[in-house]
Amino acid sequence: MGTTSQLHDALMADLVFNNGKIVTVDSRFSIARAVAVKDGRIVAVGDNDEINALAGKKTKIINLNGATMMPGINDSHCHISDWALTRPPLQLEIRYPVVKSIKDIVKMVADKASTLKPGEWIIGEGWDEGYLDECLADPDRKPSLNDLDRVAPDNPVVLTEYSGHRAWVNSLALKIAGITRNTPDPVGGRIGKTKACEPDGLLYEKASINLRVLVPPPTNTQRKNAITAAMAELNSLGITSFTDAGVDREKWACYSDVYNETKKQGKWTCRVNMLLMMGGFGKLTIDILKDAFTYVGARYNFGNDWLKIAGTKIIGDGIPPLKTAYMHKPYLDGTYGFLVTEGENPEEQEKNLRELIRISHGNRMQIGIHSCGERTIDIITDQYMKCIEEDPWDARHYIIHSDFTLPETIRKVSRFNSKSDYKIAFNVQSPIKWTISDHMQTVVGPERSAYQWPLRSMLDAGLHVGNSSDAPVIYPDWRAGVQGAVLRESKATGKASGPEQCITIEEAIATYTIHNAWLDHKEDVKGSVEAGKLADFFVVDNDILTIDPHKIVDLKILMTVAGGEIVYDSGDL
Repeated sequence: MGTTSQLHDALMADLVFNNGKIVTVDSRFSIARAVAVKDGRIVAVGDNDEINALAGKKTKIINLNGATMMPGINDSHCHISDWALTRPPLQLEIRYPVVKSIKDIVKMVADKASTLKPGEWIIGEGWDEGYLDECLADPDRKPSLNDLDRVAPDNPVVLTEYSGHRAWVNSLALKIAGITRNTPDPVGGRIGKTKACEPDGLLYEKASINLRVLVPPPTNTQRKNAITAAMAELNSLGITSFTDAGVDREKWACYSDVYNETKKQGKWTCRVNMLLMMGGFGKLTIDILKDAFTYVGARYNFGNDWLKIAGTKIIGDGIPPLKTAYMHKPYLDGTYGFLVTEGENPEEQEKNLRELIRISHGNRMQIGIHSCGERTIDIITDQYMKCIEEDPWDARHYIIHSDFTLPETIRKVSRFNSKSDYKIAFNVQSPIKWTISDHMQTVVGPERSAYQWPLRSMLDAGLHVGNSSDAPVIYPDWRAGVQGAVLRESKATGKASGPEQCITIEEAIATYTIHNAWLDHKEDVKGSVEAGKLADFFVVDNDILTIDPHKIVDLKILMTVAGGEIVYDSGDL
């Protein structure tokens, strides 16, 4: 038997953090000074004296020296398995500010082509015409296949826009895909054309699918290495959980392999929540979904605290910057966007979208649907409510993106939630608002652009709102999202866009922590720094609650803890 002293030490905390400002995000948003961790969970939160009393001889004590601790960030909508593969050497890095012009991108493509054999593919991701000098100087100037043909005539080139909803390609890529001037637009997509009706090198939504499937996929080893590297980078940002929203069979298998191979080695350092995309990107049909549920028996929240299935991902429409999100009110050019579900006309597409929701709900899968346009959001929220009324269970279905959720839709969902035990929620991307607000004025006009992502209205209506990055659409940095939600100012110009929809810093933090834990069906075990919860938190160098909000993006991450293990350490504590 051990001595009393040994028994005492065995009961003491593994880790103690003291002398800090602990932003707990509990129900009172209380502030503490110290935290104790044992066996991967938080055992106590309080003042220095009471927490220091839990330290034994083997306890690691970390003096925060006044730094601020927060719950681990949970990015509730991203595509980390894709983001992990979008950086060199696997793809060209063509994001702002790495590139600032079409000329910069063309040079990058030329340099890559000089290292390849004819026929080898050149792929990249991240360009944004709102940050390309030529497009800013001339709004009619678009990236063109001619730009790429000049420097890479013998290599197929596919450069995906930051949104993932448009591809910029060269003539050889179009030839390989069989796209000519006579190729009709697919349902749910558009082939960009010149005034002479020739393909211009821009493929919108489903128009790029036949080409994307021809791009040689990364190897399984490349995928696995990329995921572990991505987790380490996310930890350096204070991220401890994320939802990969669009996991097909290969990605699901890859996550499973990486978990089994690396968890014991300490390389699996994020909690991964998966939304399954049956059939792959843009290919979901009713028959595919029915077949999937014939053979896949997983239900929502299946797995453990480190890797689990949340439910089903469905794509409803396109995105507002490309005028492909489905609207009630037209864009400035008179178009309305469109649905991207199967069907020969909008009525058929809506019917099929509703049926996809019904099938998924009936198979006990939480549903997240990409829906940006006001018309799509109305269809989906209406069908969610019908399904919950007819077959009630705690699904927590949600709208992904939610850009133009109308005031009457917010009121409708709020009324439903107040009467139902089972709620509908919304997912937003404040860092994208920070990035594209100036451009959106040219798409929908200043008034509608200012309203995009109405967080103030949503929170005032008592709705659950989860924030996220949608990486690789944008770099997965919560700091830009919190700053964007609090200020609603343009990254490019500093111009305010819809200041009446600003939310407080406390509310913004909650949208990245406890609200997202609720979306994960995990609010009882994560999302706040409270006794009994998982020890997932991080430390920043300044007081996020009191600093100038314009400096939130400059906060430095000092340390990140996941499951009671230090998974990132800047060395500056």
